[in-house]
Amino acid sequence: MNASSPSPNIPQHEGTVDFMVGDKTFQTWYMVVGDLRNNIRPLMTLHGGPGMSYYINMSHLTLWCMWVIPVVFYNQIAYRQYPESPQEFWTMDLYKDELDNLLTHLGIRDNFDLLGHSWGGVLASDYASTRPHPGLKHLILTGTFASTQLYQEGAAHWLEKLSSPYREIIKEYRANPSHHDKPVDPGIPKRRTRCFNADSEKYVEAMEVYDGLHICNLNPWPEELFISLKHSKGNGMSYSSCLHSGSDFSTAMSNSSTFLKDWDSTPHLKRIIASTLLISSPTDEMWKPSVRPFFSNIPKCKWVEFDGNKSTHLQQFEEPEKYFNILREFLTHTSE
Repeated sequence: MNASSPSPNIPQHEGTVDFMVGDKTFQTWYMVVGDLRNNIRPLMTLHGGPGMSYYINMSHLTLWCMWVIPVVFYNQIAYRQYPESPQEFWTMDLYKDELDNLLTHLGIRDNFDLLGHSWGGVLASDYASTRPHPGLKHLILTGTFASTQLYQEGAAHWLEKLSSPYREIIKEYRANPSHHDKPVDPGIPKRRTRCFNADSEKYVEAMEVYDGLHICNLNPWPEELFISLKHSKGNGMSYSSCLHSGSDFSTAMSNSSTFLKDWDSTPHLKRIIASTLLISSPTDEMWKPSVRPFFSNIPKCKWVEFDGNKSTHLQQFEEPEKYFNILREFLTHTSE
């Protein structure tokens, strides 16, 4: 079924909640699909980025359409709400506070499940390991990594395995980003790469090859992905500048001023008390060594690895039937 957007017959409501940070008031936009009063535990979803939008997770409304599991989506605050922000404003605690604020507003903090994909998985694992509490019953980590260093090692590994001349083109562009061969053709609005706004046609072409191998193998890419990437333009902080400047996420995270530069969840993972589902693919940019610490350290953890020939970073689009059946089984048949 096509569940990328709710139909008028699906119970849903949108709203905003004030989020106070010091003397500043931000607005967190959210959407609830389903009925939070139906006695079925809701699933809170965390999108990737940072700076992307909830729309990348919209296919998860399948859980309501098929199995009546309420699903909550929201847009994390980002640069567009605070363009004059200093770098130090953006911290992991900021995002965890925003999540707690929304959970409390919706009245579900005492009984909810949590899913995080990509950067959302980073946030979810950090939240569950540093703020463990009995209200979080099930944790789902998909397409994510346990430490920045392990992720960057994986990105470097995949780049070295990329065929010529694409490998050399990417390395040259990242080493000399001011050297541009020619502007990207403005008549091609939907390129199969996160770096579609880079100002080098050769680089964009090379990144289309790389991202097709390690981010999403579908052609064309899902509309939800394009919409979320478009939302990220001008909305990402400096550590996610890859989404609108042409650099890759791993390079952006190496910036010494970013809070993700030395991020490592491994020392805290044993504190996670929620039953955990780990989903990965051996061809995901988040390679296997960056995923393994979750399984090795989280006390109650099930690891499902997809077929790397069929799925990469976005299993919810690449193998949706298998993906959502796995989620449904875990959420409805796994003890807390």
